[in-house]
Amino acid sequence: MEKLTVGASKVLVLICSAALVLMMLQVTLDVAGKYLLHEPIPGNETIVASYYMVAIVFLPLAWVEVRGEAIVVELLYGIASRPLRQLMAALGAAVTAVCYGFLAWFLWAPAMHAYSIGEFDAGTWDVVTWPSRFLLPAGLAFGALVALLQLACILTGKGPLSRDAAEDDVSELSDPI
Repeated sequence: MEKLTVGASKVLVLICSAALVLMMLQVTLDVAGKYLLHEPIPGNETIVASYYMVAIVFLPLAWVEVRGEAIVVELLYGIASRPLRQLMAALGAAVTAVCYGFLAWFLWAPAMHAYSIGEFDAGTWDVVTWPSRFLLPAGLAFGALVALLQLACILTGKGPLSRDAAEDDVSELSDPI
């Protein structure tokens, strides 16, 4: 289960990375087109804001949880006893899972509504935006799933997900092709 979770998180990070590269390329082409050819890319702002930025922010949430690199405040954690640190870690994983899960559930209905009406942004070109609405609940739901897995590992005494498995995947991400 751990390898599957790490692998799926890695796939989401790769999609996020591709979105980042595509966004940089598209914005560069848009600026060049606007100032050199007086022809910007139609719908550029909508595509960047609705697809790329949402993917970049929400898809890597599961990877952040796998790596244990969410923003934390360690005021008392370092001086707490081992059982208290485990309790804090379990409570943190539980709260994270509940928050991510609630947000995923809350955002599912607007995504379904956008799908049902075929949501698009009308401009110079009509840009279909409803598919991007599913990126938020998908990223949040997978983040919640990883947080639940972290919680299960902590409660069973295994500790958080293995950083070794995540470390191996990081070296693969940074290896040149």
